[in-house]
Amino acid sequence: MLGRMSKASSHVVKFGMPMTARVWRNARIDLGASCLFGLFNVVMNQFYVAFAIQQGASNLQVGLLTAAPAVGLIFSPIWANWIEKSRNPKPFVIIPNAIGRLLLLLPAFFSYPSVYVVAALLFQLLMGIQSPAYAALVSRMYPTDIRGRLMGYVRVAMGILMIPLAYMVGGWSEAFGPSGPLIAASIAGVLSIGLFNTLKLSKKVERSSHPAMKADAEPDRKRQKFSMREQWELVVSNRTLAVFLAATTFAGFGNMLASPLYQITQVDVLELSNVQIGYARVAYFTALLLTFWIAGLMIDRFHIKYTLMIGIGAYAVVPMLYGVWGTYSAVIAGNAIQGIGEAIWDIGILAFVFRLVPGREAMVFGIHLMLFGARGTVGPLLSSSLTSSLSLSTLLIAASICGWIGTALFVFGNRNQKGLAGSS
Repeated sequence: MLGRMSKASSHVVKFGMPMTARVWRNARIDLGASCLFGLFNVVMNQFYVAFAIQQGASNLQVGLLTAAPAVGLIFSPIWANWIEKSRNPKPFVIIPNAIGRLLLLLPAFFSYPSVYVVAALLFQLLMGIQSPAYAALVSRMYPTDIRGRLMGYVRVAMGILMIPLAYMVGGWSEAFGPSGPLIAASIAGVLSIGLFNTLKLSKKVERSSHPAMKADAEPDRKRQKFSMREQWELVVSNRTLAVFLAATTFAGFGNMLASPLYQITQVDVLELSNVQIGYARVAYFTALLLTFWIAGLMIDRFHIKYTLMIGIGAYAVVPMLYGVWGTYSAVIAGNAIQGIGEAIWDIGILAFVFRLVPGREAMVFGIHLMLFGARGTVGPLLSSSLTSSLSLSTLLIAASICGWIGTALFVFGNRNQKGLAGSS
């Protein structure tokens, strides 16, 4: 009797979701760390390139800054191999993030375009280590049947906070320059990863309480190591995975091709102030947080292909808005749609990988990130180098076409797929 009472007391119901006390504790830690990370996110991902352009960065340097997130990810399969062998992904998340977030102090004290580029490249090389590890880490933080909602709720809270932060950073940097926001972002980022380090993880991947899902999700424990050949054999043998990788490669390439052009359009063509850029980021974060909430619900309740289709299609719409209209209104709308796309790519792709290949998350996510590394390196460098010979609108329309090809591949490639449905 005492044992049954103790077991019952270790479970709680929060927001209509039954979970263990450990999972609820992890959700609160994740929430606190994500809110602290919000300031770092706003500065690094929304203002960093604009700061560099204002400090005199050339179009080639803008291309390098935009490509930086992809460079380190080219080596993700190598890190994924090491992570999977270690069976403990946590150090691979904590250590690179702690070091990387301190790097923002470099451009804060040495405001040269070359310093911005070096700091960004070093930071993203470290993120190439943590990205596949995070995919494996989340599977030990939350069980499958409530993971989408918990990830969505945490990110909604972070998004709500980032709306005023985006406006604050815009006004702060407009009045006093970028050094203050960069220093504050670095400090908040380090505090965030310190809090995240207090998570209590399951020794094995958390599974749904549903018996059928448990059976499907059980990993092959006999497989201790893998090679690049094994990784690609998995892709070839799994049609759903192959379609997903092909679609995200085209759409993602279009997004990365257009990415530096967005910044150049905003700063050099439209000559927007940091405050105006801040308003655009408010639109981005508003759409981001709403999508985290809605997508989290959709992922747990409906076939995941519908959610991913919206996210992939968003990357086709944004460059079309910039290329066809190219006004401040298009910038506002484009930022909002970009927020929708990025929210879905964030939690949607993680949820997709968890359900498609349970137990091999780090490996498959490593392949996905390697492909992102390739397209994310080539795309920005190609578009920024072509700005001297082609118009921005031509390059943006080309990026939009890549996005529509990726969307079509995903839609037609998944017409008859019935797997990966929501847990309800």
